[in-house]
Amino acid sequence: MNEQNYQPQQPPVQQQPVQQQPVQQQQQPQQQYQPYGQPVQQPYAPQYQQPAYADPTTEVMSIGSYLGVFFISMIPVVNLICIIVWLASSNTNKNKKNYIIASIIFSLIIGVIYGLLVFLLITLGVVSSGELAHFFNI
Repeated sequence: MNEQNYQPQQPPVQQQPVQQQPVQQQQQPQQQYQPYGQPVQQPYAPQYQQPAYADPTTEVMSIGSYLGVFFISMIPVVNLICIIVWLASSNTNKNKKNYIIASIIFSLIIGVIYGLLVFLLITLGVVSSGELAHFFNI
């Protein structure tokens, strides 16, 4: 036997009948799953576009606008009138409203601290002066 021409015989390969799938199933996109943790390419999403109209109440206030509100709030009677008008108006910039609300809250906190401090100093002054001791006959 000649070894150069020797070829082992392979069993005959049985071909399985090819099943044709309906056309609709062949055109469907593949699942989003890919093996071995490979990233899945996300579909394209258009960028957000702002509406064509500009809402004046949501525009960012400039530093000059903040300084104007600050200086107007330092004038004694004008500040109360402006604060009431700005808070009651629906056309007021939201940044301005938030600034006014924050300044009112801050003023109330400072007022409470000032009131407690004055009360404490008056109470200690009365006790240290001896008037309270005379009142209780100590």
